[in-house]
Amino acid sequence: MKKAAAAKSIANPLLPPILESFEIKRKKGLVAKNWLLILLRVLDAIRSVPIKLQEDDIYTYDYTLTKSRTGAIRALLKKYGFPPNLGMSDEGVTVRGAPALRIFRYIDGGGVIADRSPEAREALILEAIELVRAEVLRIFEQKPIELLAHQVEQTGIFVAAILQAVENRSQGRVEQALVGAKLQLRFPDEDIPIIHTFAGDRQTKRDSDYQVGNIRVIVSATPKDNHFKSAALLADQKYDVMMIVTEGTVARTKTRIKDQGYRGKVTVLTVDDYVTSNMKEIAQNLDVTAREMCLKLIAEYNRRAVRDNDISLQVVLPIDSSI
Repeated sequence: MKKAAAAKSIANPLLPPILESFEIKRKKGLVAKNWLLILLRVLDAIRSVPIKLQEDDIYTYDYTLTKSRTGAIRALLKKYGFPPNLGMSDEGVTVRGAPALRIFRYIDGGGVIADRSPEAREALILEAIELVRAEVLRIFEQKPIELLAHQVEQTGIFVAAILQAVENRSQGRVEQALVGAKLQLRFPDEDIPIIHTFAGDRQTKRDSDYQVGNIRVIVSATPKDNHFKSAALLADQKYDVMMIVTEGTVARTKTRIKDQGYRGKVTVLTVDDYVTSNMKEIAQNLDVTAREMCLKLIAEYNRRAVRDNDISLQVVLPIDSSI
């Protein structure tokens, strides 16, 4: 491999050694699950600290990878929203030797991105993790949502691309995950819940899907009577109420809100408009580029979408998006 310093001219210097390893290992067949778990563990370790790691921080005296047994790997897969039903955490990492040590040294223990801002650094690590996700889905012959390179370069494009890819099969699940992901990035100090089983379009005891301060957010692909009743009740209680709906239902939702006398009290937006609105402002606050903002949102979306155990709702990035 080339020296780590030479990688700094690449948009994401974490990717080349990972891609090279995939190419080498594919010559023998599919990339081994063990290798993907190893890479995920290394990337997570780099992400966990703000400075570059030393070898002793992640390898034992005999170069065994730390925190790579069954329980730790299971928690790691859950942390990053990897599909839970692929049987990858049964034994953890089982290979001997010094797994991924050459890659660890190539990227200087994360030192190749040490000059980036903390948020930009995290976005690059998340992109590398998403590269591992794409390979996981590839070896299990799953068909996720695949984005093109230009669709992750601008914050105003990729949400529409995701929604178009799942048209007529989302059933409100993708919309819930996108809105939740946007809220989590906008309010990083809040614990924005993951709506289990994506029950946003079902009759539930919740008066809203998300609550942050005075904000109440209701998400529905096809708003029903209970959604409108909840919106009216919350507006009467002086909350800042938002109904987030699909492009096909936004007009009639606005009309019904107006007819009920709640125009100006309940804001109605499409999922695309809501998720992409003030995205540039959030990116500026986080000191990241538009592309890095997209990477962070996609990673958070995948973490939420996996709860439905539908691989086809996961998003994978183009492998040449940074090279």
